[in-house]
Amino acid sequence: MHSKTLAQVTIRPNDSPFWKGLMRTKDLFFRRIKFVIGNGMSTRFWEDTWLGETPLALQYPTLYNIVQRKEDYVGNVFQNIPLNIQFRRTLVGERWT
Repeated sequence: MHSKTLAQVTIRPNDSPFWKGLMRTKDLFFRRIKFVIGNGMSTRFWEDTWLGETPLALQYPTLYNIVQRKEDYVGNVFQNIPLNIQFRRTLVGERWT
């Protein structure tokens, strides 16, 4: 895994069958656990369960579909006020109020 977190690691063709099996269960694992935030630099803002019972990506799929950095970390998002989240388009209109 070197300097990557478990969430960032993907299956490679030359991985062992054991490792490939672990990687296939990774998504199920992340859906079943809840993270303790700490400094927020190892918890993904959209894809880890840290606020509520499911990841924000499942709670707010419309926003997740248009966010630019889907794998951003909680610590990065909360660095600034307003929050450090960029979308591919502007959120305007009564649909977003």
